[in-house]
Amino acid sequence: MTTTTIHDGDRPGRSAGRVRQAMAFTERSFREVSTSWTMLLTIVALAPGMQLLYTSQIDGLSPTMTASWAIGTGTFGAIYICLYVFGYQLASDLEDGRYAAYRSMPISPLSELAGRMFAGVLFATATFALTIAAGVATGGSFGLRGVESIPIVVLAFALTCAAWMIVAVPFVVYAKNERVAEYAVPMIAIAGYILTGLNGITTELSMIEGEVLNYLPNTLPTRLLVYHLVPDAEWTAIGAAPPAAPAGPESVALLGLYALLAIVVGVALFTVVLYERRWW
Repeated sequence: MTTTTIHDGDRPGRSAGRVRQAMAFTERSFREVSTSWTMLLTIVALAPGMQLLYTSQIDGLSPTMTASWAIGTGTFGAIYICLYVFGYQLASDLEDGRYAAYRSMPISPLSELAGRMFAGVLFATATFALTIAAGVATGGSFGLRGVESIPIVVLAFALTCAAWMIVAVPFVVYAKNERVAEYAVPMIAIAGYILTGLNGITTELSMIEGEVLNYLPNTLPTRLLVYHLVPDAEWTAIGAAPPAAPAGPESVALLGLYALLAIVVGVALFTVVLYERRWW
């Protein structure tokens, strides 16, 4: 059984101790992924493989459409990884009874959550980057609208990952079952990807229409990333309009609100349910 090293003297009230605890959980997440061929293959092959499959089966895709599809599929892959890896590792700890031991240790629930989430963001980033690489290899045309696009893209992606990892928490906490975390929870990402037309990239395939595509937590970040990473795209031509592209700071602010609400829920569940402590 894998355990997390908690250094002597680390107490939840000490910032340095909390950072060390968070890094311990991050390191443990990487160690578990490195020994699981299923998780490794999912991270490096699922979304990139889908992008390669799409472009090999469909002729006549323009460079901007190929790039847009890569971003839609890459965002799907990132969300899938956030739900799958985060949820599966948490469910494993619950099934193995590790929280009975964690409760007797001076572990900060916030540190554990932060450590798991940091690892999840890195895994999701790897999936997204590999999918974009597949998009480049298949003729996609990427770029930046300006220097300001860099912090917007980074922040939007990180906030999206943070929000979606927490989505897995209530399912896992109350089901306490690895199979739910491995199969049922990631289906949320698949359903969102299909029902919204590749996360809002191809509106004619979406079962949801109108301005709502600029507000959903899977389509908003996807469309925002396309706007900033595919500056040459004509939205009507690539099939992403209507609605018009989300471009303003209010889009990032909305993603921040989603992430904030999700993290509050995550902290409460970790503290009250998993560690059986008062949430404050």
